[in-house]
Amino acid sequence: IMTEKKERKGSKLKKILISNDDGIQAEGIQTLTKKLREYGHEVYVVAPSEDSSGMSHGITLKMPLRYKEFELDGAFFGYMINGKPADCVKMARWEIYKDIEFDLMISGINRGANLGADLFYSGTFGAAAEATLLNIKSIAVSLCEPFDEVENYDFVANFITKFLQSIDNIEFPKNHLLNINVPNIEGKKIKGYKLTNQGDRKYVENFDKRYDPHGGEYYWITGDAIETFEDYEDDWYVIKENYISITPVELNLSAQKFGSYLKKELDHEMD
Repeated sequence: IMTEKKERKGSKLKKILISNDDGIQAEGIQTLTKKLREYGHEVYVVAPSEDSSGMSHGITLKMPLRYKEFELDGAFFGYMINGKPADCVKMARWEIYKDIEFDLMISGINRGANLGADLFYSGTFGAAAEATLLNIKSIAVSLCEPFDEVENYDFVANFITKFLQSIDNIEFPKNHLLNINVPNIEGKKIKGYKLTNQGDRKYVENFDKRYDPHGGEYYWITGDAIETFEDYEDDWYVIKENYISITPVELNLSAQKFGSYLKKELDHEMD
């Protein structure tokens, strides 16, 4: 799995679990894995056998899971599973590589942004979130639209490989991870990176009604992203300004401020 045994000066080589939601055949996961292996990291790939975008943090409970080896250019690349992204992380941790203590988990490189409300739908983020719950330091990484002229996975893979050195000695708090989005432009046009908030970016949903040969209705769901409020520290805003967005995310959904307000109001009602 390692292509280079020598440890680079000033950095520590890692045991890294890689997954995604676009499937093991996707260019993003292959480019990232190749770059990390070239650097010398031990990279373990466990990814869906097909595109599993939009699966969020779902897991498979009502059908059997199977995994098998996947080869790329005639050599072993990783394992593919007939399941969802979170399934892949669970299988990697508890079955396929149960004797490996991973230093890091990276989900991606996803084809398409994961900004704002996307985090609730994204299988890319779901895989990283599952690893986080398993106490593995985790990152979700995505390449943003549009894809009209270029798909700059090489730049993203290079950035992530270098960024790992920056966070090498940084401990992530329990249930915390990073969500990284990169503009899909020439690397020389990217201004740098900024720490951001999960922005107020949602969707207006569209349902494209069609008919099968028997006259039955069916629908394709589509949507148009809308940004309702401009904040200079929002993830989608800095992407528009040609910066890389790095958003720290906490998986604890408890709303302490709202809880304090409710306690005050409900106690008042009991008087």
